[in-house]
Amino acid sequence: QFMAVTAQMKVMIDRCQALWARKYVLKMPPLGNRRGRKGLFISVGGRKVANLFEPALATIRALFNTLDIAYAGDLLFHGVDEKGAITKYPDALHQAFLAGQKLVEE
Repeated sequence: QFMAVTAQMKVMIDRCQALWARKYVLKMPPLGNRRGRKGLFISVGGRKVANLFEPALATIRALFNTLDIAYAGDLLFHGVDEKGAITKYPDALHQAFLAGQKLVEE
């Protein structure tokens, strides 16, 4: 499917099937009884369309939900299809730094 997560990410998600079963079949916390987890989704895409990231976001939200990870936000950059294209977003690195800081705050 176009506009979804990468094949490598999908393989990792598919490996979480046992954790899905742990949560929904065995009724156990998927990752044990640890402190709450937060997740951040960072993605780039080549096209410039309004719904570019919707399929990937749906997949990531489902993964986070299964793993009891609170969705802390995302950084999504469209029109990044060639080497150096991220420079169209001069504050992208700073945004990522701030998002990382926010992610680790208690």
